[in-house]
Amino acid sequence: MGSARFVALSLRLGLFQACLGALSVLTLGIFNRLLIDEFEVPAALTALALGSQQLVAFTRVWFGQRSDRCRWKGLRRTPFIIGGAAAFCTLTWVAGRTVLWIAEASQEGDSSSVFLRGVVLAVVFLFYGLAISASSTPFAALLVDVSTEKQRPALVSVVWSMLMVGIVAGAIVLSAFLGSSCASAGIEAVINGVDRLVSIAPWVIFALVLVSIAGVEPRVSTQLKSAGTAASTEQEISLSAAWQVLRSSPQVGYFFGVLSLFTFSLFLQEAVLEPYGGAVFGMDVCTTTRLNAIWGVGTLLGIASTGFLLTPRLGAQRTALAGGLSSACFVVLMVVAGSLGSESLFRAALFLFGAAAGISTNASLTLMLGLTSPLMAGTFIGVWGLAQAYARGLATISGGALLSGFGTLTGSQNSFAAYAGVFIIQAIGLLVAGVLLLRVDTKLFQRKVERALGSILASELD
Repeated sequence: MGSARFVALSLRLGLFQACLGALSVLTLGIFNRLLIDEFEVPAALTALALGSQQLVAFTRVWFGQRSDRCRWKGLRRTPFIIGGAAAFCTLTWVAGRTVLWIAEASQEGDSSSVFLRGVVLAVVFLFYGLAISASSTPFAALLVDVSTEKQRPALVSVVWSMLMVGIVAGAIVLSAFLGSSCASAGIEAVINGVDRLVSIAPWVIFALVLVSIAGVEPRVSTQLKSAGTAASTEQEISLSAAWQVLRSSPQVGYFFGVLSLFTFSLFLQEAVLEPYGGAVFGMDVCTTTRLNAIWGVGTLLGIASTGFLLTPRLGAQRTALAGGLSSACFVVLMVVAGSLGSESLFRAALFLFGAAAGISTNASLTLMLGLTSPLMAGTFIGVWGLAQAYARGLATISGGALLSGFGTLTGSQNSFAAYAGVFIIQAIGLLVAGVLLLRVDTKLFQRKVERALGSILASELD
């Protein structure tokens, strides 16, 4: 494949991740801000409802295995990707209508109905999480299918960067969908803007997914003939044997734990960032939505530059430490900005935090690529994805819960001190994760895994 064609393919596949990034702005950005700040739903209930999508992340492994066995018209991944996308776009519309349903109860002052409808929203997001797992796991496997080992790091880097592009573009475009409702103090105008948003955005996103995926996957028969990989494609390591390999290296459990801590700390602010902008700086809905763009641009620049400027010189482990330390410092700076009431300092600190988070993310991604095996790439990707999914879900839930807890201590959920408490915990977690990543040893991991795989394959041949 020529370089120009490969770049075009990478950008096209990255469009799928960009769509997921835009959806995260809608669900964890706009819905989150409206429920907490505009509709006065308790932060803990809101975080539980929106974070419940990650509770079903264990199904990622199952969906990945099902896509391995699928042969629908010679395609393995595409049916799951498109089917899952159709489901999560439909459920986004259902979630939007449920948010408006909660708004009705909030306007009527019916707290019991608000709680019950919040539980319904949590159930909707459980199914939404299933749809995301059904689509995103086969998508990750597709990246392996359409690339060589040499091309794979570049492909993953482009696709990961496109996720940030989706967050930035989503923050800008989705706030434009809300239109004049952002500048209006009336709750009815806000509700009308959300109604317009959820009536259009999910279907536009699904159309973009179709553009990204349709026709990309080579059919199984063609792939086998051209690549000559029939044996490797048809022969699979059993689930029990895979678990033996996973348990063979202590680095698997160690990296799983550290990656979980890093992901948890990185996204702890996700549930409280926009409410922080509204409560402390008096920003309207559209302005707080655009905070995702500031953070996303910084993260994109961090991811794009680190692989060229820092990692080759420092190594992945020390780059991760540098990213963790700087991320913690800039989170603290966001707290300082709130104490001073300086919106410009807050925006600058948020941008710098995004850049530092991009450095850490790039280093962690490099370590993840080193902690895999060609024969079990899907299994290891699934394990690392599982760590990230549960850690991110726990971060979303914990962010709101911590905000409510600190709010109880300070006397108000929307007080500066309550938000500051959440950010300080986030800074500590980022610093600790950066230090712990220094001990990840990819060479030791490779030796242990190769030895375990050799033993298992030899026993299967016997």
